[in-house]
Amino acid sequence: MEKLDQINELKKLDPQDMLGSVYRLPEQIEEASKISYDTELRLDRRSINKVLILGMGGSAIGGDILKAIAFDSARIPILVNRDYSLPNYIDENTLVFAVSYSGNTVETVNSAVKSYEKGAIVVSITSGGKLAEFAKEKNLPLIQIPKGLAPRAAIGYVTIPPLVVLDQLEIVPSQKEAIRETIDYLRKKREEFKVENPTDVNPAKKLAKMLYGRIPLIYSVEERWAVAGYRWKCQFNENSKYPAFTHFFPELNHNEIMSWEADSQIINDLSLIFLYISLEGEMKIRVDFMKEKIEARGIPVFLWQGEGKYSLTKFFSLTYLGDFTTVYLAYLAGKDPFAIGFINELKLRIGQSLS
Repeated sequence: MEKLDQINELKKLDPQDMLGSVYRLPEQIEEASKISYDTELRLDRRSINKVLILGMGGSAIGGDILKAIAFDSARIPILVNRDYSLPNYIDENTLVFAVSYSGNTVETVNSAVKSYEKGAIVVSITSGGKLAEFAKEKNLPLIQIPKGLAPRAAIGYVTIPPLVVLDQLEIVPSQKEAIRETIDYLRKKREEFKVENPTDVNPAKKLAKMLYGRIPLIYSVEERWAVAGYRWKCQFNENSKYPAFTHFFPELNHNEIMSWEADSQIINDLSLIFLYISLEGEMKIRVDFMKEKIEARGIPVFLWQGEGKYSLTKFFSLTYLGDFTTVYLAYLAGKDPFAIGFINELKLRIGQSLS
């Protein structure tokens, strides 16, 4: 029997059930949507001329997703800040989302306080911790999300609330149909990817087998969807304990393309994943050219096309396969996909909480 079909053995590698968290993403998005639409924030959209999302790691990526989703529809700029400090342009006309799943991310809490001191409109999205305490102390808008997940597994909880707020403020179009389409898509796809589905008919398990023992590179088609490649990369890093790297078209054709002329011993252990929504015209030529040259070097190549009418669905359709694949790759490597040993060790060294 294939290793990835020995379900009882796999459960021993995943005592905190990361795979279960991945499987339940549709329900998470549904709950995050309800919480967000039901939370009364009383914000005045007339004074807002820019949006800034504060966050780190699995909490910050919601901001990058928001930028991608709103790329062709937002009426004001949306930016992301991953730091202790703030850009100078933050003022009373800035809507700031402070996003920390735990509520104790030092960089995010510090930046939220500084945003408040600059007069910005600060909305906190968290499960608790110091960020929730700060919001309550200052009587600031707060969307409180459930506890108990690894931040990277809480992607629905950190992505949907700011999107809903921007919907309610009419900064982006209504998102209710997009959220429903996304939930329906994920519920359908997880039946293909779930652990009970055997390897020979399971795209996520087959891809994990292809990648085992190789360093994955993820190429996203269009800069807008570079966040999808970044999500895959971070999931390889944290779930699988694998190095992984990402770039996007057409930019990579102006630099990284030349790395594929390297000697074989340098690139032999690589593998490549292409993520795309559509391939037309010049972009198709670019992708076909890269695929041809890389496969000729003996490097395994995998293409995955996203689906959906709405941008939210397009993003999650590009990344949900990666969430499952990276957990299965952890199993093949004998790793606990939940554990983050080096991250916790570093936090302790610089005096941060592990919660």
